[in-house]
Amino acid sequence: MTTERNIIAIGRSRYLYDGIRHVQQHGYKVRAIVTEEAYDEYDIKHQDFERLAKEIGAAFFMIRSLENEELISILQQHNVRAAISANWKYTIQPSVLDRFECGILNFHLGNLPDYKGNATVNWSIINGERYINGNIHKMDPELDAGDILSRKSIPIQNDSYIADVLAEAEKIAPDLYRQALDRVWNDPQAYELKGSVQGLRCYPRLPEDGRINWQLPAEQVVRLIRASSHPYLGAFSYLNEEKVVIWKAKVWMPESRFLAIPGHVVEIRKQAGTVLVAGPDAMIEVEEIEVNGTVMRPTDYIKSIRVRFKS
Repeated sequence: MTTERNIIAIGRSRYLYDGIRHVQQHGYKVRAIVTEEAYDEYDIKHQDFERLAKEIGAAFFMIRSLENEELISILQQHNVRAAISANWKYTIQPSVLDRFECGILNFHLGNLPDYKGNATVNWSIINGERYINGNIHKMDPELDAGDILSRKSIPIQNDSYIADVLAEAEKIAPDLYRQALDRVWNDPQAYELKGSVQGLRCYPRLPEDGRINWQLPAEQVVRLIRASSHPYLGAFSYLNEEKVVIWKAKVWMPESRFLAIPGHVVEIRKQAGTVLVAGPDAMIEVEEIEVNGTVMRPTDYIKSIRVRFKS
């Protein structure tokens, strides 16, 4: 039996790309990279993985099924015991999982065993979670139910935007892969936290889910804005029948009580370039918007308090 620590990599995104580089530097040999077309918000594309495969001497595959004869041959030839993965969008059959003695080790953001599934960072911010875990867990036939091998917490502050959380996740993912591989290499049954099929399931969010309901409490509106911001399409509303994307905003508590219809612009702050919009319980200070493809200060577009966003 070979003493080399041979693995393969499956999936997409910077998590996996940087993870491959990191584990290579820590004694693991990536024998193949399997990827697919990237989502628009990913800054790492399949061409980047192809160049990386060439650089490290790994086979490169653009395939949708892991039941590929050439790939299976590589697994057998090099006694590949584990795989690392991220953002693989196709079902992996149990027969494929069984080929890896130490498992397919997947990066997932969410407070497992809760926050399984899709859009977990968006949902975590919207729900007001104070932190989110980056996890490496074993892939399981049941969604996100495998044992957790390594994890690290990322704080979610009141002013954290989704890009901030994703940037922190990119920092921690590579070494979480390394920790998980080290944990299972000598003991394939080892884990940090036992997985479970039970737990909160998250489903995908669509672009139209970013539409702002100004009737909601101001804090909930701001959470939606923070959860929908870059690299996603942004939370939005309509003003004078024109779509306005709101990229940045925060809750502002007035010193005295007020009466206003939610969504109404109540103050133009020329020096700061911001506007205050009424919520049912507090104000929302809108700090950055986009109209017709142009990002601007709100005061560059909104000139009067006799206007109101539509829910």
